[in-house]
Amino acid sequence: MLSLIRPGLNAPAALSKGVLRGFSSSAFLSKKKAVDPTLPVPPKGPASAYTLFFKQYVTNPSNSIRKPDGKLDMPALAQAAGKAWSEIPSSDKSSYESEASSLRKSYEAEYKSFYQSTSPETRQAIYEATGKEVKPPGGKKGYLKSIAERAGNPGKPLTPYFAFAKEQRDNDTIPTPSGLNNQEKLLHQAKETGKLWKELSEAEKQKYKDAYGEAKAKWDAWAKTQSDL
Repeated sequence: MLSLIRPGLNAPAALSKGVLRGFSSSAFLSKKKAVDPTLPVPPKGPASAYTLFFKQYVTNPSNSIRKPDGKLDMPALAQAAGKAWSEIPSSDKSSYESEASSLRKSYEAEYKSFYQSTSPETRQAIYEATGKEVKPPGGKKGYLKSIAERAGNPGKPLTPYFAFAKEQRDNDTIPTPSGLNNQEKLLHQAKETGKLWKELSEAEKQKYKDAYGEAKAKWDAWAKTQSDL
């Protein structure tokens, strides 16, 4: 995909860094690194609202800015496009933003499907071949959410102590003094929870350990059925 000079970016400086690539009024060209043809190709990221506008702007003959030799003057053209984008009203930008939003949603669905259809080994091979990491959809948070939503997931269990701590919070066992800020409240809760845990007998602690052992066995068995866990 063509790298674009965004509004406000100095065109000559950007050009010197290789921001602008080969361009013609009829096509956007890009050079791709040769990779193993047997590897699946991740879907391309969607165009932004400005990118959609830029493509339309530069392919319009009336906006053509050329050098004396007849070639497109890309730095000047990019600056003109950026200025035009900054001056159009929000109502006119909405169509580009709507299309960009639609493209983003389609891309996210396509990328999620692609990610789930590839194994960790394949994703590593893609990284080694291209230098680009195939990241989980939605980042780490999105990845963890996708795991939680998978069919049959029993849920990763809390350790005995954290299960006990959650029980205290849910039952509002530990009173919190007034006048504390949020951080102080958390520290107070953690300190008092630790004291209560130490006061438990081994038999009382064993109840939480047994529950954890059973839940962990279910989690481990399910995790073995997942290629990326």
